[in-house]
Amino acid sequence: MPALYDLMELPSLPPAGVFKKLFPYIVLALFALLVLTVLRTSVFGTVEPEQHLYFEIVFLLLLALLGEIAVEYLKQPSVMILMVLGILISPSFFSVAWGALHLPGAAPSILQNASIISVFAQLGAVILLFKVGLHNKLEGVFAFDNLLVAVAGVIVPFAVGYLYASSTGGNFAYSMFLGAALTATSVGVTAALLKEFGLLGQRFAQVIIGAAIIDDILGLLVLSLVLNIAGGAVEIDPLLVTGMTAAVFVLGSILAGKHFVKYIDSDWSSGSRAVLLALAFMLSYAYIAEFIRLSAIVGAFMAGIVLNRSRHIKEIEQETSGLELLFVPIFFISLGLMVDVNALAEFAVPILVLTVIAFATKVVPCYLAALFAKLKQKEALAVGVGMVPRGEVALIIASLGLSTGVLGAAQYSIISAMALLSTFIVPPILSRVLKK
Repeated sequence: MPALYDLMELPSLPPAGVFKKLFPYIVLALFALLVLTVLRTSVFGTVEPEQHLYFEIVFLLLLALLGEIAVEYLKQPSVMILMVLGILISPSFFSVAWGALHLPGAAPSILQNASIISVFAQLGAVILLFKVGLHNKLEGVFAFDNLLVAVAGVIVPFAVGYLYASSTGGNFAYSMFLGAALTATSVGVTAALLKEFGLLGQRFAQVIIGAAIIDDILGLLVLSLVLNIAGGAVEIDPLLVTGMTAAVFVLGSILAGKHFVKYIDSDWSSGSRAVLLALAFMLSYAYIAEFIRLSAIVGAFMAGIVLNRSRHIKEIEQETSGLELLFVPIFFISLGLMVDVNALAEFAVPILVLTVIAFATKVVPCYLAALFAKLKQKEALAVGVGMVPRGEVALIIASLGLSTGVLGAAQYSIISAMALLSTFIVPPILSRVLKK
């Protein structure tokens, strides 16, 4: 009688060589399945915020890479491309698109660590202005021509904004806040465009950068005035303290910076030590400026123009390029993330009117002031357009109005949308002007 195992047909196993060849593909297939599972959970599921942060940073870096590719094919400024990509991944856009397509469930939330991404964006703005400062000389920034353009770019927008708000039924406090928001100038977008076109060394570019920095200081005084009289009473003391604090910081940072440059140029602080000291110096100035409500970007810019005199400037420029590559794109993407698509649709008319006012009240007076400073017509036009973006500076003013109860939700939405639209319209217009 045959044995039982003789009657059973055993399956033939593949040769060891075939299994050895298939093994890498099996592992890759399993890994791909793992990645897709993690990706699906990261977008549509629930992940701990600390873990999800890595996904968000990778996503933003890949988005920045996509922006660089789009720049090559579309021949548009990278600043504008990154801001548009920011809109396309914003919560408000996802919400509108999800409803329009009648997709099931709630819209996915890609960026869940808004506060941390905001810090990354602020670092991007700080590093950008620091690098811009490295390309500018001190005497070229705080010049009479720049002061003239800055004053024109503060007085006219504030007066027109106040009159517009009053004539459309706004109360005194709202009119003052709107005027203050219109005085702001966000130099980040303009500076990035000037850097992209290789024009930072031109006189008109230095007028734009210098006037924008002075604009921030004057805007701080205007904001202090508005905060003090929003309740109906004018107090001179806080305004004087604000002005004196700003003056002490600007002058003191220059004088202290000269001694710091001598120190890092000594034999002790050569190479990487000088770069680390320069970064600590930049962040210290940014912190002090932010602490006195002057804006961190002003402090970073001051650190940059002081270090312009250092013999280590090339090393500092090269070693900080990695930080610029990482943080600056996140800054411009974050500007798009802040756009409220629903507010744009709901308050379209007042937003468009206010954006036109914002554009005209910077271009016209700054253009005339630049002509008076003996710049050529095309250069003067570049100065006028370059002063238009309100960006994060106007958003800060609007948020203060909302937090103090002076502005309602609708008024805040209108001002914030104007600030972002005025930032969006500049890259295509300014790039045309700069090409000429």
